[in-house]
Amino acid sequence: MKPVTNIITNKSSWLYHLSNHCKMLKSIDKVLNNSLPSPLSQHCQVANWREKILIVHTDSSLWATRLRYMSPFLITKWQQESSMPTINKIIVKVLPTLL
Repeated sequence: MKPVTNIITNKSSWLYHLSNHCKMLKSIDKVLNNSLPSPLSQHCQVANWREKILIVHTDSSLWATRLRYMSPFLITKWQQESSMPTINKIIVKVLPTLL
């Protein structure tokens, strides 16, 4: 049986690719939170990124609407940053928190 660290560091392993994808999502989430004004940033979280489309979850339709209005500005801003992957579209979904 192989140690987990060997599996994660093996570039042909699916866990290696999954781990890298998670790290990328975490870094995109950090940039998103830094790009948004204070109240909005507390209600948004990156859910996924694939095929140049960023999927973001918000906890209510109010915050989703605000984020949708900001999306063109964010895309333009991020296209100028070399640290961000190419994002051509932001899909905003409401995912209410359970009480």
